[in-house]
Amino acid sequence: MALPSPQSTSQVPETEKDFDLLKCSKIENGKKEADVDLPTGYRFDPSEDEIVVYYLFNKILDRELPITDVIKEISVYDLDPDELPNGDFKHGCDCNEAFYFTYTEQIYSSEGKITRRTAKSGYWDLDGEEEEVKYSNGDITVGFEKVMVFHKGTAPNGIETDFIMHEFRLNPLIVPSHVLNDSIRAKIERYVVCRVIHEGISNYQPTFKLPPGWTTRPVDEGEPI
Repeated sequence: MALPSPQSTSQVPETEKDFDLLKCSKIENGKKEADVDLPTGYRFDPSEDEIVVYYLFNKILDRELPITDVIKEISVYDLDPDELPNGDFKHGCDCNEAFYFTYTEQIYSSEGKITRRTAKSGYWDLDGEEEEVKYSNGDITVGFEKVMVFHKGTAPNGIETDFIMHEFRLNPLIVPSHVLNDSIRAKIERYVVCRVIHEGISNYQPTFKLPPGWTTRPVDEGEPI
């Protein structure tokens, strides 16, 4: 499916015409994950618009990322979710989320051109409608989010698992026209960020010894232990 042209201002909502995506997404000096010294209890748990603006958009344009290696590049749809590296599921409040850059694949079916959602032994089933991702909870739509649940077996009779995925794609209408070429357009259409969540587990491990009678729990977003 062809992307709408960002150069056509008549297609862009009034609130988005003056939105400077290049400026608001700029990162001066990205760091590696090992070099980020966060206080105990803080996790990599970005908001939806942060994933799109600071990571997906900058990755598509080969610009600096806030943390250069926290989101790995992997062919998510070529693997079952339980084949993804277990050590990657260390993010989010429950330390059970993994983040990946990946390409989607367009295939032809009886319904026409669709995005392939099958894996080795199952498929990702869409849960609800695609939602808009707003910048800073405002009026600017910077991207779109799909939520999917992995099922073992063949559609539509697969068995639901406890793997959930949030797939984020960039809104092509807010990309400045002067940065576009054929390569960038292809990436905007196919390149996404996948936030894979293994529900029902927690990989949280305390890094200190607790006094007798105390217990641990996963921290809330932004809450130090």
